[in-house]
Amino acid sequence: MSKKKHHERMNTVIQTIENNLDSDINIYLLSKIACYSEFHFHRLFRSYIGESIYAYRKRLLLERAVKHLLFTNENITQIAFNCGYENQSSFNKAFKIHFLYTPSQIRKQKLSINSFKTKLELNRNIEMKPEIILIEDIKLICARETGRYSESASKAWSRIMKFAYSNKLMHKNIRRIGISHDDPNITDAEHIRYDACVDIDVDIAEEDNLTKQTIIGGNYAKFIHEGTYDDFKETYSYIFNEWLPESEFQIDDKPCFEVYLNRDPRKTKPENLKTEVYIPIK
Repeated sequence: MSKKKHHERMNTVIQTIENNLDSDINIYLLSKIACYSEFHFHRLFRSYIGESIYAYRKRLLLERAVKHLLFTNENITQIAFNCGYENQSSFNKAFKIHFLYTPSQIRKQKLSINSFKTKLELNRNIEMKPEIILIEDIKLICARETGRYSESASKAWSRIMKFAYSNKLMHKNIRRIGISHDDPNITDAEHIRYDACVDIDVDIAEEDNLTKQTIIGGNYAKFIHEGTYDDFKETYSYIFNEWLPESEFQIDDKPCFEVYLNRDPRKTKPENLKTEVYIPIK
């Protein structure tokens, strides 16, 4: 089997897990998707992603639980059940091992996400008013890289742009979309997932390590971020720590995403960069 085909199949496995976090893992199904025996599939997955299949799903569920604790009104018992735990006691133990705080401490004290690993001084001069919009599904072709956003984003964009331009697919109406799946203050740097995407729907079967994804439609709060991408952390801190708690909304279980409005950010002065930031809400 070629390296390209191996990447394609393992990426499909990863997407299947990520899109079905609330379902129990079916190793037989996943191994069939990857076209490997169950025996070899476990080892190959760990080699590809750096974690076992079960550890990967468990981590994603616990990280999602943080968002539920901070930005929804769900009770802790329900959040524990949603993470696959039979009781709150087991959930509390696993949560504290992973984050050093108990779920009740997070819920009670309303700790900022940023206080888990770093302290971010919030710029109190930020004031942004979103537009609440309903969007339809967006079909994408994506290049995923893992690691710190400052490094992974450039690698991912290099790959997806090479594909789009070499196949003459880019034109002025094609959107450049970034999906930041993880909060760097919750997820360890080596596990942070970033997808560089274009809203093009063509065959990618022969392409190296690209995937097809769909941004699920629904209600989103759309913010406008103006200026350098280095300041995204301040924008997201304002959204999650100030705007969201004061709003009538809760965060929905879909990734946030960004639409980069400048045709060529590399040739744009940082202060002139403009980005739409979409936050899924319910």
